[in-house]
Amino acid sequence: MEVAEVRGMRMLWLCLLLAPASAFAFEGEVAGSEISLGGIAVGATTSEVTKILGKPLRQQPQTDFIDLDYHYPNLRVSFSDGVVAGLYSDHRKGCTPMRLCPGDRLDKMRSLYGAPIVANRETGQFYEYYATDFDCWLEIAAEGEKIKSIAVACQP
Repeated sequence: MEVAEVRGMRMLWLCLLLAPASAFAFEGEVAGSEISLGGIAVGATTSEVTKILGKPLRQQPQTDFIDLDYHYPNLRVSFSDGVVAGLYSDHRKGCTPMRLCPGDRLDKMRSLYGAPIVANRETGQFYEYYATDFDCWLEIAAEGEKIKSIAVACQP
């Protein structure tokens, strides 16, 4: 092999190694670490949430899969059997780990996460990104070209 070929192969391998993992993700997929809001992830306990966010403004019991909501100024945290099973924010500070926040433009969403899956649900149209390693997803509502809210939803 000639020196130029060896250098070319090394550059190709280096590019492949340094390419972000999201470049190889499928449409509408994100790493599981992105399925969180405001520093809270699915699976956190009530005590872990309180340690991070403090005492909630209000606790609201529920009667379904979700059995308790903690309400904070920037975030609603929903629990099932004592662990986080859902999150919701329509506040500018309720962001994902990559800093996608309500109020941001949809082009920022696409540049951070790639093309979403567009889902038409009973409650409206959402842009969705599914975790690659568990059954939860980001559910993003928009008004025009701006993000109205971000939720983390999970399959019961």
